[in-house]
Amino acid sequence: MVSPLKLIVTSWRWLVGKTGSARETLHHGFLVSAFFIGLISALFNSLLGLTLPAYNIVLVITSAFIALMWYRSRFHGEFQRMAWLFCALVTFVMLPGNWLFNHGATGPTLLFYLMASAYVLAVLPADPKRRGIIVIGLMFMPWALLAFEHARPGLVSSYASEGMRFLDMGFSYTLAFGLLSVVIAGYARRIHEERDIANAYAARLERLSLLDSLTGLYNHRAIHEQAEAWIRRSQSACLLICDLDHFKMINDNHGHPYGDTVLEEFSRHVSQLTREFSGEAGRYGGEEFMILIPGTLATARQFDGCLRERCEASPLLHGVILFSTGASELHADDTLSSWVKRSDDALYHAKENGRGRLMVDKDLSVI
Repeated sequence: MVSPLKLIVTSWRWLVGKTGSARETLHHGFLVSAFFIGLISALFNSLLGLTLPAYNIVLVITSAFIALMWYRSRFHGEFQRMAWLFCALVTFVMLPGNWLFNHGATGPTLLFYLMASAYVLAVLPADPKRRGIIVIGLMFMPWALLAFEHARPGLVSSYASEGMRFLDMGFSYTLAFGLLSVVIAGYARRIHEERDIANAYAARLERLSLLDSLTGLYNHRAIHEQAEAWIRRSQSACLLICDLDHFKMINDNHGHPYGDTVLEEFSRHVSQLTREFSGEAGRYGGEEFMILIPGTLATARQFDGCLRERCEASPLLHGVILFSTGASELHADDTLSSWVKRSDDALYHAKENGRGRLMVDKDLSVI
């Protein structure tokens, strides 16, 4: 059996919506609260005879209209339109009416104006003109109503007794507390939402700062940092440097856009294969790529062979991607510079000996 508390929580989440933004959730929560406050106030006023029966009927009709605004906003995607409409009606129609028929300055309307201000500042979209009108209205409408009551006190209803006033103020405070709780919850969710967005952007920016924009692999700085981390872990590992053969000729003969396509396609093969070997890869510079894989030189040979097979199986418009590779195994006394230099020297000998091959630093023999 579902507990009453869980049922209330589930119902509230359905009423305010779980998938919208924090502003939408706050807006729907405030509308739902205003709907119930209108009905409860009409009943309370009727039982105690605080206001005219006609005004109590107006409160019920107003509550029904608020329910319609909630429905249009919740299920028809009209959040912004309904938010503007509700704010305008509250500021310039509903609360001024409540002032006149619910005891003016001695009644609870000023308290509700304050609650409305907190809601408006949290919910209204960033439209300077319309937002300014609403905010100015919330700021100066109470002054205008105070001036009107001072000039024409007979047009504003008054309490039958001090006891009635105290009772009404206590009841109104309870309602205002409920509204304030909804607003604070909305502010809290909005803060969490903005924090999550900021964290997501920060993570994205951090990731972009590590990646090469064309290939999606680590950039020069990031792959160096990865290599240094591998050295610190002192694990069995190999560093490969791959250089695309005759890449300048490819750019000169077929254009730089095609050259970019070659880089992207080669990077795709490198990225997929590196993941399979539990390694890391980055664009070392230009048409050179640095690859880190765990294991010995035998693993490096296997990696290089698989990479060549994939390139041969996926020829581009102007032929198969050809590349030369230099590889070296991590030594216990290696620094980043020494490890990279050995692979770079091996790459140099691979290119000097006809390109399209792998050479390792161990004996600089053709593999």
